[in-house]
Amino acid sequence: MAVLLLAIVVIEGILLLSWWRPYWVWGVPVFSRRIPAPYPALKAFPFHRLEREVAAEKWPDMVFRPLDKRSHGFRESFGLHFGWRYPPLMRGQIVIDMRRRQIHVIGRGSWLLMVAVVTAIPALKVAPAGVLVVALVLIASYLVQRHRFLAVVAAIRRVLDHPAAN
Repeated sequence: MAVLLLAIVVIEGILLLSWWRPYWVWGVPVFSRRIPAPYPALKAFPFHRLEREVAAEKWPDMVFRPLDKRSHGFRESFGLHFGWRYPPLMRGQIVIDMRRRQIHVIGRGSWLLMVAVVTAIPALKVAPAGVLVVALVLIASYLVQRHRFLAVVAAIRRVLDHPAAN
């Protein structure tokens, strides 16, 4: 079982580093926010400003990369960081939806999260206290990452409110 978990962590890490589009657009959404925006703002949305707009605080920087013409993926940086760390449970996608005139920010659950949930069910019989500890760590990590994704939503709103800023 430990080998399987390690393999999943390695494969998912490679997919996160490679920015392979199918990995970013497929998965179980565990975070979703829709931001209404006028058509002209959507047509020329400045994705390049987001990295600068998202406050790093004590956490790793957020990294944004284009997935296609109307969507970007984002995740925490794997670079050298001396602040706090947490196990990332989501990868993010920002989608420009011209038809609905909105920007959709989606956080999709990582494979490690899915495996943890599936293995926790039978583990409840063997080690309920251990499952509780793991569940608390996962919940705390999700709350931190949710805070980070809400910072991305706030940055998008700032960019929409001040389109002329560089």
